[in-house]
Amino acid sequence: MIKKIIIFLLIFNYSYSQDWLIVSIINQNSKGIKYEVDNGEKILKKTTKNPSLVKLIDDFKEMGYNLKNITQVNQIDLNGVFPLFNNNANFNFQTTNLNLNNNLRTNLWFRKENKEE
Repeated sequence: MIKKIIIFLLIFNYSYSQDWLIVSIINQNSKGIKYEVDNGEKILKKTTKNPSLVKLIDDFKEMGYNLKNITQVNQIDLNGVFPLFNNNANFNFQTTNLNLNNNLRTNLWFRKENKEE
């Protein structure tokens, strides 16, 4: 019986897969939108001349992707040099060169369903 089920599954192979895209909006102004597209293999940076987020979503819908979720991520970047030791004996403090950037990014989660028979 088990052999017949395995043969049946091999002959009638129904597969179902999903492709996910995560679109992270970097910057949006009146000139356009800068965004990153993460497809699981590589991250591509792209720009559009149209500042409309709805138009961007419609472009991905035309490619066969459906918008499943919208999230906002707070991304904090800390860049610069933090002095650990004071090298000057006469000077008791040293200024740091630290920059703290707080970015609130919008992520669009797209899914493309592939049904094969």
